[in-house]
Amino acid sequence: MPILCQIVRPEYRATGYGIMNMVSIAAGAGITVAMGNMRDRGIGLGLAFTICAVTTVLAGVLILVVRPRDTIGPAVDA
Repeated sequence: MPILCQIVRPEYRATGYGIMNMVSIAAGAGITVAMGNMRDRGIGLGLAFTICAVTTVLAGVLILVVRPRDTIGPAVDA
């Protein structure tokens, strides 16, 4: 969320927080189902958590690639 404050204009931050919360809740629900399916197929929880960890590291790298703009222009009323 601090990164969101760096790259999103103040008038859009609440929307950004809402989208981030929605995605995190959906991801948590999805991973619960996915790990349950892995467990049912005989895949150990160690491997399932390793897959989750690798996915998290890749997401972290993607976040680090995003850079804020040097300057933010004035808000445009549409």
